[in-house]
Amino acid sequence: MKNVILTDKEKLELLMKEGGLTQTDIAKALEVSFNTVYRWLNKGIRPHPSQSRHLDGLFNEHIDRAMIVVKLAKGLKNPAGILKKDASIRERFMVEMTYNSNAIEGSRMTVMETKHAIDGDPVRGKQFFEVLEAVNHKNALLYLIEAVKPGFKITEEYILKLHSLVMYDFSNKLPGRYRTGRVNVTDTEVKFPSADMVPSKMKAFVRNAHAPAKNLIKKIANDHYDFEAIHPFFDGNGRVGRLIMSTQLLSSGFPPAIIRVEDQYDYYQALAKGDMGNFKLLSQMLSEAIMKGCEILYSPKKNPDERHLVKSQNSLQKMFEF
Repeated sequence: MKNVILTDKEKLELLMKEGGLTQTDIAKALEVSFNTVYRWLNKGIRPHPSQSRHLDGLFNEHIDRAMIVVKLAKGLKNPAGILKKDASIRERFMVEMTYNSNAIEGSRMTVMETKHAIDGDPVRGKQFFEVLEAVNHKNALLYLIEAVKPGFKITEEYILKLHSLVMYDFSNKLPGRYRTGRVNVTDTEVKFPSADMVPSKMKAFVRNAHAPAKNLIKKIANDHYDFEAIHPFFDGNGRVGRLIMSTQLLSSGFPPAIIRVEDQYDYYQALAKGDMGNFKLLSQMLSEAIMKGCEILYSPKKNPDERHLVKSQNSLQKMFEF
C-alpha cells in the first residue's frame, strides 16, 4: 500500500495540479532554483529538512488537506470495525496514540516503554505515575473502541467516562468530574470560563458535536478548539479532547487522528490561532493526523485483509494521478 502520509514530491504535484502553481512559482516561494524543484520532482532528490518545512507551509497555504482526507475516506471500509476486529492493528494504534498524546502533555515515556506499560510488562527507570498515565490512556482507548460505531453519538456521560479512565487514581484531579475552580495554562492569555459555567457550556458542546456540517473535517477541528477553550477538567483536557476528536471521526467513517509529539509546537500554534477565529491551520493539522491514523489501520505489514488494502491503494492512486 502507498504511504498515506504525503511525500514532498506528492505535495509538489498537488501544488501544481490543485494549487495552480508552476515550478517557477514554487521555486520563487521557497527561494530555491528552478532546477532544484525539477530534481525534487523528477530525479528522486529529497528536499533538505528545512526546505521540507518551508514546502509544508506553502502546501498548507494553497491546498486544503481536508479535501484529500475526504477523498481518501471514500475508499475505506468501516475503520472503527477494523479496530474492533484486528488485534494487531488495535495494539499498534493504542501504542501510537497513547505515546503521542501523553508525550504532548509532557510524558517522558518512549514508544517502547509505552508498549511495555500497555502490555503489563515492567518499565524500568520510570515513576509509577508515568506508567499509570500510559495504562490509563490505553484503558480509555479500549473503552472508546468498544463504544464507537457508525453514527455513535457523544454524550456528557461518555466524555466524563473517558476522563475518569484517563485520570484514574489521580484523585486530586477529580476523575470523571468537571472542575470546581479556575485553571491556568501557560503560553496563553485566554481566560477559560468559570467552573460554574462549565456544565452549561458542555451541554452546548455535546449538542453541537454531531450536528450536520458541509465540511466535517473542519467542523471537528473547530469542535476540538471549542472543547479545549472550555477546559472542563482540572487536568487531562488535551488527552480527552483528542479522544473525542477520534470518536467523532470513527463514528463518521474516518480513520482516527494521531497528532504526533514532533508536531506539538504547530499544534499549540494552531489552537492559538483559533483564539483569533482562524481554524485553517488546525483543520490542516487534523487532516494530517487522520492520514497518520489511516497509515496505521491500513499498513500492509499489519493488516492481513487484502480487500481493505486494495480499496485504500486504489483510492490513493486515483488521488495522485496527474
